[in-house]
Amino acid sequence: MIDLKKEIVKKIFASFFGLTLISSLFFSCSSVKNQIWEEDEIINEDYSKFIKDVDSYLKEKDFQGSVLVGKNKTVVFAKGYGLLDEKNPDSGNNTIQTTYEIGSITKQMTATAIMKLIHEGKLSLDDKMTVFFPTYVYGDKITVDMLLTMHSGLFDHINSPYDYFDRKTASLIEKAEKAGAEVDRDLVLTALYTAPLFAEPNSTYFYCNTDYYILSKIIEIVSGQKYEDYIQQNIFSVCGMTSSNIQFQNTTAKGYDRQGKYISIPANIALGCGDVNSNVLDLFKWNYSFFNGKVIDKKIVNKMINADSYGYGFYIGKGIALHGGSTDCFNSYSSYVLNKKLSIIVLVNRPITESSATIIAGKINKMWESYTSEH
Repeated sequence: MIDLKKEIVKKIFASFFGLTLISSLFFSCSSVKNQIWEEDEIINEDYSKFIKDVDSYLKEKDFQGSVLVGKNKTVVFAKGYGLLDEKNPDSGNNTIQTTYEIGSITKQMTATAIMKLIHEGKLSLDDKMTVFFPTYVYGDKITVDMLLTMHSGLFDHINSPYDYFDRKTASLIEKAEKAGAEVDRDLVLTALYTAPLFAEPNSTYFYCNTDYYILSKIIEIVSGQKYEDYIQQNIFSVCGMTSSNIQFQNTTAKGYDRQGKYISIPANIALGCGDVNSNVLDLFKWNYSFFNGKVIDKKIVNKMINADSYGYGFYIGKGIALHGGSTDCFNSYSSYVLNKKLSIIVLVNRPITESSATIIAGKINKMWESYTSEH
């Protein structure tokens, strides 16, 4: 499943206790966008004790994945651990160049694309779904803003397929996932017209992948481009994310579920809510570019992260904007501590039940806090 569970979010917020929010940052990111790191790891000697502590911790945990800690525009530490593919040791080890399924971190990019289109006057936060899907029965009750902030009242088509789809379709999707096969691109959208609501729109927050799938379709309708092409042009290219893609199972790392199977959620099911593949370097570029207003205006950035819990593609709390993701065989975490300009990114090619990127990132942050308090 793609979503970052609420209880894990609470734990990670607790581990970041005491950080405060500021509204804007004031430096250029062009050097970050154009930076090319060809090495397999980055060690900044100015932070040698911190790096040694993190490295020891990750080795003790038998960590398998890649990590990056970045301060402002500088990569403090980035390194890969463990095998690219556990079943094929000759494939080599993970490095900072290794790409993974990043799951729901995708939502940050989808939300940003929507806000860019809003800024261009092509749609509005108050637009109702009937603007884009005229015959949808609940369309006059659900706005773009509700989709962005997870208040649609819809069931989650990924985590609760038998509530969203009819039984035959849900079973078809399960079989496709196990077979590593794709499904029809509009399967989720087609099912929307008969899918029930679990709650009245705008009555309650509920983490819902369906909301962001619908937003991806709105991007296509408004822009006239496929979602993948729009994100490539307006996110990846703008940020210099040359290793990122939106292609089914197009990662250099492989992961395996508890039964030892390499499976992935069909990309057409995860459209807009969990279909991006990336590495720690590209996500560092993304964090830096986004929070410095190089993707969209800083005023819009501030609006997106001005929330009590879930902003527009970000969990927000105690001065941190973050998201994680969990797919069948991978899990991920990316955060940006606003008043410290600190990125912590952890990507794992193991299921979250075996190795949690969120927990690992929380420990790394505590090490950073300890180190910086002494220096």
